[in-house]
Formats: sequence, C-alpha cells, structure tokens
Amino acid sequence: MIQISQLMGRGAIALAALVAAGSAAAHGDVRCDSGPKAEWRPQMELQRKLVAEGWKVRQVKTWNDCYEVYGFKPDGARAEVFFNAKTFDKVAEAKPD
Repeated sequence: MIQISQLMGRGAIALAALVAAGSAAAHGDVRCDSGPKAEWRPQMELQRKLVAEGWKVRQVKTWNDCYEVYGFKPDGARAEVFFNAKTFDKVAEAKPD
C-alpha cells in the first residue's frame, strides 16, 4: 500500500522536473542575431555600462549570439537578462525563481 508521503514525494519530483524543463526550453529559445563576432562589443563594456546604471553584475557569458547577464538590477531584484552583443539592446529576461 502506498502512503500519502510517498505520493507527495513523487509529485514534488515530477513538478520540479517540469519546472526545470520549462525553464530550459524558454532559455534555449533566446536568440539575439548579433551578427558576426568581429562586430560584437566587448563583454566588459556591457558590464561597465550596467554597473554605471546601478546593477551588481555577477557574471556575463555568451549564449546563442547573446550576452547573458546574471546579477541584480538597481532595485535589488535578481536578474538573468539577455542582451544583443552588438547593440547591447535587451532581448529577453528570464523569470525569477
């Protein structure tokens, strides 16, 4: 006989898997079309721009022709934001956890 605690544990695992899959799928859909890498601006330039605007930047990395920025916005909100590597235009923002 299955106990309620066992069912709840299985449900939590299934829910966690669905949330992770949805987040990964949305993350994988981001494209920036930043053009040839020779035309991209340096990551450090984007980081300096955001810091000057009040951000706390933890990491900048490249993802699907975008610069993906992890950190905190000036209002203190956690952020995962994708920027065009050539123009620094904001392309997408991941939903907070």
